[in-house]
Amino acid sequence: MPGELRIPTFCETGAGLLLSVVDLIHQNVPKSVWGMDRLRKSFGNRTVPMILADGDVMAFGPCPDRTLVASAVLRHHGLRPTIVYHERRVPGFGPSTAHIAMEIFLAGRTWMMDFGSRETRLIEGGYYYNPEVEETLALERFDLSAMDMDLMDVTPNQIFGLVATENIDMELKFDHYAKQARRFSGQILEDRLALDKSHSVYYEL
Repeated sequence: MPGELRIPTFCETGAGLLLSVVDLIHQNVPKSVWGMDRLRKSFGNRTVPMILADGDVMAFGPCPDRTLVASAVLRHHGLRPTIVYHERRVPGFGPSTAHIAMEIFLAGRTWMMDFGSRETRLIEGGYYYNPEVEETLALERFDLSAMDMDLMDVTPNQIFGLVATENIDMELKFDHYAKQARRFSGQILEDRLALDKSHSVYYEL
């Protein structure tokens, strides 16, 4: 699929459709480690066709690109996911950062689809986090489908720049990612899928 502009159509319904979307993302845009030059050039600056053509996402911050691609696929299937934009700070763990996830209402149930660096979570219920661990700087929810934009022709930075605050210092983020790239474990490149909170590596959150 990399390099193709066509969004596939799945026959599954309900949770099966969501699992198919997650599998599509894992197979077509796996995580990889980027150098500083590519970070500055590409991170958050690619459209859906560009992401698919490149065939990868940045391992330490996969959520913007993967969420954009997944949103386009879900929209193709008539779904309107709610995007969760969460700026947070974890004391003692790098600079402030923004995390992107989705809430999807499907067949009378709400699901969280969250492409994190350590794992992907597809868990019934809304977006969750632990305020005792993560200090929230900003938390916004919005419907991309209600915005006047073509999801195939915008970048994550163009979308999330509409709600971003001044809490995020991109230079500090890039430096933090570069440090991680120099001493990362191969596990960061694996795509682990958690289907409930008790089996999530983020369960403590």
